[in-house]
Amino acid sequence: MKRYDTKQLRILAIDDEQVMLDHYRDALALLNTAGESEYDFDVVLCKQGDEAVNVVKKAVDKGYPFAVAFLDLHLPPGPDGIWAGEQIRRLDPNINFVIVTGLLNVNPREISRRIPPEDKILYVQKPFHLQELRQFAAALGAKWKSEMMLQKAKEELEKKVGELERSRKELLAHRSELENVNNQLMETNNALSVLAKNLDRTRKESEKRVVQRTKTLIMPIMERLRRGKGLERYRTDLELLVDYIKNLTDDLADDVKIAATLSATELRVASLIRNGMSNNEMAEHLCVSPATVKTHRRNIRKKLNLRKSGINLKVYLKTEMG
Repeated sequence: MKRYDTKQLRILAIDDEQVMLDHYRDALALLNTAGESEYDFDVVLCKQGDEAVNVVKKAVDKGYPFAVAFLDLHLPPGPDGIWAGEQIRRLDPNINFVIVTGLLNVNPREISRRIPPEDKILYVQKPFHLQELRQFAAALGAKWKSEMMLQKAKEELEKKVGELERSRKELLAHRSELENVNNQLMETNNALSVLAKNLDRTRKESEKRVVQRTKTLIMPIMERLRRGKGLERYRTDLELLVDYIKNLTDDLADDVKIAATLSATELRVASLIRNGMSNNEMAEHLCVSPATVKTHRRNIRKKLNLRKSGINLKVYLKTEMG
């Protein structure tokens, strides 16, 4: 875990001269004890570039990187400071460099090209004052700390954005699944509705057939038995049986109840009325007089409790008989 949230800042000083390393140690240690900075400095000293590269690698691996590296360009007998800076930059892209040199032919542009980016490099010419070291360490350390905290906040924000994106995709997937389920339920509901209508139509047709057969087959037989001679002693039983058969139609649909209420002739007239025939047309069709048709109409309205109701008989029959 990278320790960006501690008060301690790690400073690396790389110089082949021991006296210069002593200056770094003394200046930054004095900065700690004097309380001139809000941070504590952990100073690591290296004489050679390859040694410094190994120190930086270990620091990065342990998640305890350096904030600032003071780098001398002339590091005999090993590789020069620019080589060391290149290797360190590859290991740690966030470290700030302070290039320290006594050479007069230094080309800052070349150094920035080999150890980018330019905004993480400062230059100081030897000899320098210790206060300069303190100022560089404090300012660049604070800058590094702010950058690391911003980077950490960015990583956390990207993590949150990723989590939100995953949640959004999950919600979309659930929404799609719910829409599929809803569509299936609607299809099932439509299928059940069609099935219910078919069952209801079948039931009504069956009820109609029951009533029609009862009126055309059973009831005439029952009437003949009731009038038959020699069956007087069964008359009461026959009347009970007739009443029972009539009661069977009490729970039938309205159009079936109508069929049960009307006589066979009235039922036929009602059907013709429902189909829009006039009195004269019905009289001609049934081979009866128009007066007889009117009588049937009155009787139908009476049996259906429509007398003086103002209800149109044709509309009523269309509605109730389906």
